[in-house]
Amino acid sequence: ELSPQEYFSGLQAGRASLAYFSHNVSPGAQPFLEQIENSAEALQDYGISVVKVNCPKEDISRYCGKENALRKAYLFRGNMLIREFPTDALFDVNSIVANVLFALLFNEVKYVETLADLQNIENVLKGRSNMVFAYVPATGTAEHRAVMEAAFVYGTVHQFVLTTEATLLKDTGSDEPDASSARLLFCHCQRATDLAQPCRRTAMEQALTMLNIHRHLKLMGAPLVTEVAEDPEKVSTVHLQLGLPLVFILSQKETYEADRRTAEFVAWQLLGKAGVALLSRDLVDLNVLLRSNVALKTPDEGVPIKYLVLEDTDEVITLVEDKNKVEQIQEDEEEDEEDEDEKENNNQDIQDDQVVEAVSRDKKRELPLEQILVLTEETFHSALLETAQTVVLFYASWEAVSLAVLRSYTEVADHLKGTPGLLLSRVNCWDWPGVCTKENVTQFPTIKIYEKGERSVMYNGMWGTEELTSFIMLSRVPCPVKLATIEEAEGYLRGEFPSELSSYHHTSLLGVFSAATSEAREAFEEAGNILSGHVTMGMYFEDDALAL
Repeated sequence: ELSPQEYFSGLQAGRASLAYFSHNVSPGAQPFLEQIENSAEALQDYGISVVKVNCPKEDISRYCGKENALRKAYLFRGNMLIREFPTDALFDVNSIVANVLFALLFNEVKYVETLADLQNIENVLKGRSNMVFAYVPATGTAEHRAVMEAAFVYGTVHQFVLTTEATLLKDTGSDEPDASSARLLFCHCQRATDLAQPCRRTAMEQALTMLNIHRHLKLMGAPLVTEVAEDPEKVSTVHLQLGLPLVFILSQKETYEADRRTAEFVAWQLLGKAGVALLSRDLVDLNVLLRSNVALKTPDEGVPIKYLVLEDTDEVITLVEDKNKVEQIQEDEEEDEEDEDEKENNNQDIQDDQVVEAVSRDKKRELPLEQILVLTEETFHSALLETAQTVVLFYASWEAVSLAVLRSYTEVADHLKGTPGLLLSRVNCWDWPGVCTKENVTQFPTIKIYEKGERSVMYNGMWGTEELTSFIMLSRVPCPVKLATIEEAEGYLRGEFPSELSSYHHTSLLGVFSAATSEAREAFEEAGNILSGHVTMGMYFEDDALAL
């Protein structure tokens, strides 16, 4: 509780605060004040302070003087008024948190009323990032709060879109939408390439809570199909960690392309319900029947993996959705073992024909890869020692995202052609899985930058040509760079030093240390090692440091 003068003089730039101005609390305002007080802790988690401003009786200023002003709460960012709320719109903690975050995230969370608005946002996002589309029957509800809290956390990763229009929910193709129930759809726009088609959508089946949204987004961010080259008993994925089963599609070299497409089809059907992995018999010695083509691993401790023979993808999906199906299939296999062996041989002939057709149909377009050195198990380590800085793209030649990144990578190579001390290279992890395993590459694609074969930095940004080029160039500069004179430090602040980075947009930090702050200087240098490639950091610690 503060006076008006204390409140306005203490406002900090960029910091949000929710303020309620009052002369004296009437009995009617008491329930509102109780809810405001109860919301203070929740809002504090998001850096928002809650203040009751006690107005003197003689105060006739804008916020204290008018009677209708005293029936409102005001949201400020610094000393700028963002939004004013009627007190009856802030009726409980959920409505307070939801409405305050909605106002602060106005630019991050798009509100739409029509299908055309939604489609316009989708089209902008296609090929760039994904979208989280939420329907809530009304604002200020617990579901609205959950969406806003999720947007606060994940708004820099995904585009959040909100609506309260039930007709729009129906227009998105949701099956028999219930206008009284909140819904959330994850829209896979980053994978979309056809502007004429809507982004593929995966609905969250659980109740709309912050925990369930977090779980859903984590599942959506996992690889669609995981490549496995080890004992399935040792495999752990995000699906198993979240209590969902993992389906293995058993593959071999001769049927790989067809098995890969089958795995991706099944993965889309089971998205959010189970994980899918492609297990190569050629890389793992499985002590199971050759005719087994599917395995199921449950998250339950001590339950062995079940190996099965399934006829089609519908049976795989039913396997996950109907737990009793596993026992039924195993019983059928024991009864009809001889018939199944004969059928296996016939099916294999048909499958081989399909593979030949698929391989010829899916030939990749040629990319200009002359400037990118191909590394193998024999040449990998020697190549890292030959150049001051080696960039390595670890990819899988069958994987769609890898091929898209490979195209960007060729553009980066063309842009940086002739840069001294820099080598751009690639490793196909399907051809050389041993190299990728030793380098701790667990997903595709992955880019690492090696300094003379020693320290490596992993890239975790966007896959565009500009972003990749900037990361590589920033990684070439020591982080932090040590500045010898005040002139160099001032040039660094103006963006003139290091000169090779003047054309790249990046964040710069300057640390100024006296001789007595060795511990802080060491921490700054350690942070530089972590942030290399993402920002530039300059460090000045000469005797005249205070002159800066």
